[in-house]
Amino acid sequence: MSKTQEENIIKMPDLSSILKPYENKWVALSPDRKKVVASGETLKEAASKIDSKFKNQVAFSKVLSLGINLAPSIRNNIYEAYNRRT
Repeated sequence: MSKTQEENIIKMPDLSSILKPYENKWVALSPDRKKVVASGETLKEAASKIDSKFKNQVAFSKVLSLGINLAPSIRNNIYEAYNRRT
């Protein structure tokens, strides 16, 4: 990777420490994505708690349990697709 490509990569902050209290909840992240400005059990609840100065500038995210890695399983889908062709 060239230096220019590395410079263009957006560095995401490590959010694990600020998101830990919000496990299994919806959060609204500040425009700089460094703090939680609202949270709730549902997306609607979190959205209703946003201060008007952040309206249309936040990013919503569902905070999953922090000890769990989530990755889709495609192994069976690939296997089934292969078998349908043969």
